[in-house]
Amino acid sequence: MTRVERRSAARVPARLAMEITLGSGRARTESLNVSANGVYFASTSFIPLLTKLRITLELPEDGADPSQVTCDGVVVRTEPEIETAGEDDYQVACYFTDISDPDRERLESYILRHVPF
Repeated sequence: MTRVERRSAARVPARLAMEITLGSGRARTESLNVSANGVYFASTSFIPLLTKLRITLELPEDGADPSQVTCDGVVVRTEPEIETAGEDDYQVACYFTDISDPDRERLESYILRHVPF
């Protein structure tokens, strides 16, 4: 059976520093890949499906301080799919639900500079 690609935006591997806010808690982590529509990242804690997050990504700039992109998102996949005692390596896919036009443009510009042709 052939798998159909459903993504509507280019995705690039990217190890970007990021902060996630969940309720009153915050955690620093690193992205694994990113698109203009979402981010895939590593987490030491299980985050259930449909959890709402505030995400801040740090985009490196050539010769300048990193710029930040802040948006809201919702968890659409967590691997492993269930919380497991002793597990501290989860991969989480998050879809952006609210991102400002300037932040989306900054993110798209970063992605276009890093898409392998």
